Amino acid sequence: MTNVFRHQLILLLTCGCVFFFNLGGARLFDEDEPKNAECGREMHERGDWIVPTYNYELRTDKPIMLYWLMLTSFEVFDVSEFSARLPSAIMATGTVLLVYHIGRMMFGHAVGLWGGLILASGLMFVTSSRISTPDATLISFITLSIFLFVRSQVRTEKGWATPDETQGPRAFMPQRYWGFLALYAVMGLAVLTKGPVGFLLPCAVIGLYLMCRAGAPYLPVGLDWRKPFDLADELLHYLVSFFAPSRFFPALWAMRPLTLVAVLALVALPWYITVGIVTDGAWLEGFLGGHNVGRFSSAMEGHSGPIFYYVVAIMAGFFPWSVFLPITLYLAVMKRWKWPQDHQGLLFLLCWAGVYVVFFSIAQTKLPNYVLPAYPPLALLTAWMLVRWQEGEIELPEWAYVWGARSLMIAGAVLIVAFPIVAWLLLPGYWAVGLVGVLPILAGLWMIRHDPSDDRTPVLNGLGICAVGLVLAAFSGAAPWISQAQDSSLLGLAVNEKTDRAVPMATYRYFAPNLPFYAQRPVLRYHSVEEIQSFWETNPEGVLCIQKADLAELHDVLPKSTVVLDEADRFLRPGSVLLLAKNGDRFRTAAAPVRSLESVIR
Repeated sequence: MTNVFRHQLILLLTCGCVFFFNLGGARLFDEDEPKNAECGREMHERGDWIVPTYNYELRTDKPIMLYWLMLTSFEVFDVSEFSARLPSAIMATGTVLLVYHIGRMMFGHAVGLWGGLILASGLMFVTSSRISTPDATLISFITLSIFLFVRSQVRTEKGWATPDETQGPRAFMPQRYWGFLALYAVMGLAVLTKGPVGFLLPCAVIGLYLMCRAGAPYLPVGLDWRKPFDLADELLHYLVSFFAPSRFFPALWAMRPLTLVAVLALVALPWYITVGIVTDGAWLEGFLGGHNVGRFSSAMEGHSGPIFYYVVAIMAGFFPWSVFLPITLYLAVMKRWKWPQDHQGLLFLLCWAGVYVVFFSIAQTKLPNYVLPAYPPLALLTAWMLVRWQEGEIELPEWAYVWGARSLMIAGAVLIVAFPIVAWLLLPGYWAVGLVGVLPILAGLWMIRHDPSDDRTPVLNGLGICAVGLVLAAFSGAAPWISQAQDSSLLGLAVNEKTDRAVPMATYRYFAPNLPFYAQRPVLRYHSVEEIQSFWETNPEGVLCIQKADLAELHDVLPKSTVVLDEADRFLRPGSVLLLAKNGDRFRTAAAPVRSLESVIR
């Protein structure tokens, strides 16, 4: 059995456990997941593979690729949480295997294996693999495009070779035309997944690397960090020199931009043109204007943050491996010349991660999942550091090793202590979820128990086992359990079970994205007493969702015959939500008992 086959088998088994085990056990989590799943369900319901809708209205948030994958899954497995999430799990598995091969080509089999394992056991990446959002699909296409670029590089036993410098940046690009076609076709699929960022940022990664390989200017010596204005001036001059036209345009031309435009047009434009025609331009206006330019230039939906937002987000989302990120980045940035065989691979990974972190740090709208495409290079960087440390080529300072161990134990202790408090305040009965913090504590104790000057293999293996155990406990056990407490899914299921699908459903000053998916019908949203009165008059057989605290406002509108079909406590919020029907007579014989409105108010 070859190393490649054995390592891929290990990674497939790990992904099978982490990504697929109990994949459909959790109900859809608000906000984005039920919107995507419901959009796919509605398209499946009417047999439409072109126009995305949510709550039976045009949805311009995302392009079509995720919906195509979900529609295929729905055709095979019918509509369910499992089938809605299956494409994400499959694409995430592909990403892990691609990371293995990128690491193998850059640094050897061991780094590739651990890069895949680290990626497959990081909290945020595992989250994206188990929910019905386009993130896992986008990351997979981006990583595939990076794999195709890396595969075109000339390699020797001493690392990436240096081609004939007289060729300039062209020497680092694919040497055959089909290589460009494959590279840009994959980017076209990424454009169908999440828009222009699907090609702009991967091209920026490759372009930045080409400019770094083409004799990057050196920072001036003697920079004084105590003189911020002088330092800023020097750095500004450096950036102007780095991105000078004499350096930028040769790198751009080496990437064959005309070929890029032609391939992207061939792959992505047919659907964009079709959906634009079918919706009279409404989808294109909403997506390109609102969800691309708008999100970059202004903070939409309150999702803003400081410039260092993604430093905090990555430290949390890359956990438990993020405890090694500071020392990893220090070695990769400041000391990579000490490992000549790894130098170019480290430089490329830094370009890959850096482009995404810097771009989205500048953007005004900030969400933790935006920088998920930076997780594969961060996983490979971390794997490189840990494997070289295991092999004895890197000696970690004692403080770095101890800091990593203690950070794991502190994080675990915070989970054990904090979650029962949160559960007591907002999620009664779920205090035991905090026990997942035992696993990081065990990982930290495992590190302290072993002397890092001895055999380091058991330390690394123990960390891997604890990391996989942590994400399994969190996502296959705790998440499905917690999801049962979501009021929106409970009420949606109650409507679906107790009424015919022709019965209209409305809400008053309350809405959650889960409602249309579980009720399997459009949900009317009202905010005034007059609207509710009109709804009851027009739809006497309809049902209404309302927060218990808002009942008094509808006192004169709700008839005495109103009954409560169901009641659910708010998820992570105080209060409860009621499901009401105007005429309770037709529900008296239902399997689940109904209550009068007066009895609930009392």
